[in-house]
Amino acid sequence: MDRREMENKIAGIVRLLGTSLKNRGLYPPAHPLVRNPVEKCVAELNPFFSEKTELALTVTDGTLVLEGVPIFHLTSSLELFMARLGSIGVPSIVFERGVCAEDIERFVRFLHETRDRLPVPEIKATLERFGVSHIRVTGSEKEEEDYALAREIYGNAVGVVVRALKDVRSGRTPDGAESDHAVREMNGMIARNRDAMLALTLIKNFDEYTYNHSVNVSILSLAIAETLGLEERDRIGVGVAGLLHDVGKTQLALDLIRKPGTLTVEEFEEIKKHPQEGYAILGKMTHIREETRYIVREHHMRFDRTGYPRPEPEYRMNPHSQVIAVADCYDALTTMRSYQKARTPQQALEIMRKLTGKSLDPDLVHLLEQSLGVYPVGTMVRLSTMEVGVVTGMPVRGKGEPQVAILFDRSGNPLSAPRKVDLSAPDTASGTPRRTILGTVNPLMLPPVSIGEVLQSISA
Repeated sequence: MDRREMENKIAGIVRLLGTSLKNRGLYPPAHPLVRNPVEKCVAELNPFFSEKTELALTVTDGTLVLEGVPIFHLTSSLELFMARLGSIGVPSIVFERGVCAEDIERFVRFLHETRDRLPVPEIKATLERFGVSHIRVTGSEKEEEDYALAREIYGNAVGVVVRALKDVRSGRTPDGAESDHAVREMNGMIARNRDAMLALTLIKNFDEYTYNHSVNVSILSLAIAETLGLEERDRIGVGVAGLLHDVGKTQLALDLIRKPGTLTVEEFEEIKKHPQEGYAILGKMTHIREETRYIVREHHMRFDRTGYPRPEPEYRMNPHSQVIAVADCYDALTTMRSYQKARTPQQALEIMRKLTGKSLDPDLVHLLEQSLGVYPVGTMVRLSTMEVGVVTGMPVRGKGEPQVAILFDRSGNPLSAPRKVDLSAPDTASGTPRRTILGTVNPLMLPPVSIGEVLQSISA
């Protein structure tokens, strides 16, 4: 079989699948116009299995590809087939040797009847329930790789903070090159997949608050710096300041740092020393820019210049110091502490808006909102179907609807596993979006659920 003949046969196989799917919506399952394309598809597939054990069908950059052969001449049935794969979230299909007409017929039925976007594990489970035995679905390798890489980068950054704080407490000078490298990795991951990196800031660890908080502030600062349009050199400087902004607290008594109740005047005066202590520590480290040191020193100098250390009237603050202040405030508000409940992303932003012009820079709070989107990752929302879900990602290219996974059905019952849905998928009867976001939901009004664990399970 030469190349041209193989391309024609492959194109024919995929068109038969599309034709069966299209006709499934017009005729009963046993109708010849539904059944005949299935049988022809099996007949066309079988010759390929004389040399191969499986055939892979994927959609890459909007192009349908079977065994490396792209299908460019699309018919209406093929376009329907591709659209259905995309709306359900099927990244790749593998036909195995032994595939029969019943397998293909059941797979077409699955495509016809499934209206929601599903995570890959649920797609696999559904196909198994349909009795499909020789067609399997594989995950999106790029997305899986992105989230795995993001988790690795986040974990590495936590390790850098742990070592840095341990070194300072032991009287050693931390390795500044480690911090610089960790921030460069996080900055690169934000550019590659912002959702994957930002989602990890919602995974809170009460026992490791200091370390997680430092990494989260760095990630949020990098996201703001990117939205601000800073050059890479300045973004890295801001990110390193975020990672090490609380390093000066190592010079304070642990009991004071961990005190759950209200601080006395004397205790608060001690706490107020940590920005200056951090400035001094960073001065001994290699690979730390002077601008980064000043950002650490100034991250508690309020926007109205009433913070600490109190700047003199003629003192000129680094314009990027408030980036850390905004990121620090957001992560602190969305984290449960012994003295406060964790706020939702929306609640945190609402509180921060009230602080603009006083503690926080109004423009930077607005940029943080832009970075996080209308519904930040981790926001619980109620849909028009009365289901409750969590936002797992921002709209693609900043347009359209955010990515959502359903956690509770319309009766308020928790699902066995989060289920991704495509908010742009139309209702077949009306042609309008089947689901829309009605508004946010207070997590305290629902059975307890760990948003961080949900996001991690979806990305795993």
